Amino acid sequence: MSSRDTIQYASDAGLLMIPGDPVKDFAPGFAVFDDSVPALRVFVLGQLRKEGIRPAPHKAKCDAVIPIRVSLVPRPDNDYDTRAVSVAAPPGHDGSVLDRHMGYLYSSALHVTSESIRRLAEETGTPVGCHGWIELYDLETDSRFHDDEDGEHEADADWEPSRHELVSWAEQKAFGYAIGSVRVLLPERQTVRALVDAYLTGRQQAADQHTEKKPARTGVELVLRRALAERLAIRLRTGLSHRAAGGTWGRETERDRERQRRDAEARPLLHAWETYRSSAHGFRNLRAVTRSVYHHTRILVLDESGVEVGQYHQPNGPLTLVDERVRAEALDALRAHGVDMDAPEHLAALSGFPDAVVVVSGGTWSIRLSKPGMSRNRLPEAGWFDPDTGTLTVYAAPLAEPLTVLLRRHGVRPLLVTWGAPREEVERHNLRAAVAPTDISPVSRSSRVTTAAQQLIPEPHRRWLDAKPDDGEAPAAKAGSLLPPLIDDAAENPYYRRALEPLFGAAVDLAQRGPCRLCGRSAQSARPGLFYCHGCCALARNGVLRDTGEDGAWTEAIVYALRRLAEIEFSGPPSLAQLDRLCVPFEDPGLVDEAMLCRFLVPRPGSVLLSARPARPARTWTEWLGYAGLLANGVRTSMGTATTATDGHLCRSLFERHVDDFLHHWGVAHEPEPAYPRHPELNTTGLRADWRLADGTFVEALGLMTKEAYAAKVTRKRELARHHGLRLVTVTAEDLDRLPEVFADWLPKGSAG
Repeated sequence: MSSRDTIQYASDAGLLMIPGDPVKDFAPGFAVFDDSVPALRVFVLGQLRKEGIRPAPHKAKCDAVIPIRVSLVPRPDNDYDTRAVSVAAPPGHDGSVLDRHMGYLYSSALHVTSESIRRLAEETGTPVGCHGWIELYDLETDSRFHDDEDGEHEADADWEPSRHELVSWAEQKAFGYAIGSVRVLLPERQTVRALVDAYLTGRQQAADQHTEKKPARTGVELVLRRALAERLAIRLRTGLSHRAAGGTWGRETERDRERQRRDAEARPLLHAWETYRSSAHGFRNLRAVTRSVYHHTRILVLDESGVEVGQYHQPNGPLTLVDERVRAEALDALRAHGVDMDAPEHLAALSGFPDAVVVVSGGTWSIRLSKPGMSRNRLPEAGWFDPDTGTLTVYAAPLAEPLTVLLRRHGVRPLLVTWGAPREEVERHNLRAAVAPTDISPVSRSSRVTTAAQQLIPEPHRRWLDAKPDDGEAPAAKAGSLLPPLIDDAAENPYYRRALEPLFGAAVDLAQRGPCRLCGRSAQSARPGLFYCHGCCALARNGVLRDTGEDGAWTEAIVYALRRLAEIEFSGPPSLAQLDRLCVPFEDPGLVDEAMLCRFLVPRPGSVLLSARPARPARTWTEWLGYAGLLANGVRTSMGTATTATDGHLCRSLFERHVDDFLHHWGVAHEPEPAYPRHPELNTTGLRADWRLADGTFVEALGLMTKEAYAAKVTRKRELARHHGLRLVTVTAEDLDRLPEVFADWLPKGSAG
């Protein structure tokens, strides 16, 4: 392996070697087709020497490697992509550059090397190469090793080399290792460019010091042209003989068959997308919000139920969406949020877009085809776009035009549209996507609850307390597992502390430890005797269920949990913020356990995962309360949802009802709509508070402070209270999860406050 320093000429290989660092650099494979299998097999067999075996680099997922050097040949003659780069055996091997051709770099690697390799080869007239390795695996990890212990593998009798297996099983056994892929070692694009620039600059400076006339250069371009001419003559003769004998010009290759298959699979999509574009989407009332986590700021576009519809990638876009049909509304939401973004070109004229999403990752854009029941990262890839070169690569020719329209709607116009085969890992990803479940699992997070704790929830709903997503991972330690039990330590884990303390409204007692009451893991406590682990606290704050847009048995579990929480904890429908704080008597551990488990079953807006064609839009929190029958008397008004509280008091919004139900649940006497004392300047219109407590304290629920007239009225009320010496308690929406602290002076002794 060469260290990363400068480009140097390796006389024994006849190559200008691009240095590589196995620790830092990429090690991609390359596309191998039928016509390049013989050359690649000869090359690999020639490298299989025991003395050449080395330990595998840290990034390599194999047991050992054989270091190699390969030639990188620009191939502008490639019909599919003029930027193509051939991976070939070094010049010292037999045959022309075409005879030594072993495969092509994948399209995703061309943006790293293509331009720089072409410059280096053209300006020096010398073949260019790089380092790489052949992957080796321990034979005992191969099932064939155990199946073939008594004799030769029977399949070797009919074995023929292919791009999937270049070396027979008998040859691999004789060598002592299973042979994996051939990989090339390539630095990042900026590094390759800098290395080439430095080498060419130094070469020019050296040439300027010698005034004698240099002989005309001969190199890879002339060699390639000569080889192409010879290959063309051979193919013409072969094609003519095939034409005369059978009426066709030649045999179909595996590459041709794969391209035809992808094209055939893509054509039905064009008709499906016509129906998709003419149908209505289910997103309502889009709005843009800015969210920051650890100094990482994102601008998101949400609908009224809190579902993430899109993201504006700072600083200059693009705006990526889960459904391209909402682009006009999303642009309006961004402008209202203060993001000055113009619509790309004539948006109405770019109507031939596909049902696809753009995923921006690193320096490239991956274009994924929407599929019901799958998250964005699991969607199959149809192509990719390199913003630096303006090149759009599609995996099927019929998709070229709609994917181009999609990019133009994102504000970019591809300079080059080319066809390319997907990389091996992308092909495997697409195969997994093809067989993925078509229904989204309503379970968003794995959970584990002991049998004893499950008894607190009725039988039909218990199964959701011990489930995991279809695509999720099992918990780290299961019953009977050989793994050591997971230990949570609030002193070392600030996330655990942040999850536990707000739920119980008290500091963690670091000296106390015991088994979690719900799952049995090691846990700590913020209230005496109530031990809950980090995982269960997180599930209580985030829930294990999510809205999928398709109602089912999981919906009934949500209805039960909401009704039960309203009964035992809030005496009415809870707000979303109130779920962040337990408000049950801590002297009753069973009731605390039940309140925690009910929170497991309540979905949160951020966990929504809708299919591409959901039966209904995602429900807002208010809609979930209504669906559970907790807002039977609610009437929607311009000020909010007017409803009757549990004690019969009329509330003008759900916010007011949450506060009223809290006071009723904890037995705090409260009179609604008390009048403020008259004042010749501050109260000439008969101002009223929201409640008056038994000791004369006035309470105001401040829900519309963004409205100027409302804020001015609140200011008058505060001045009026100061003038008359009245105690005034104000509650905002941010206080809903800390009502026990706000009303601590009026709660019974030993309560949740």
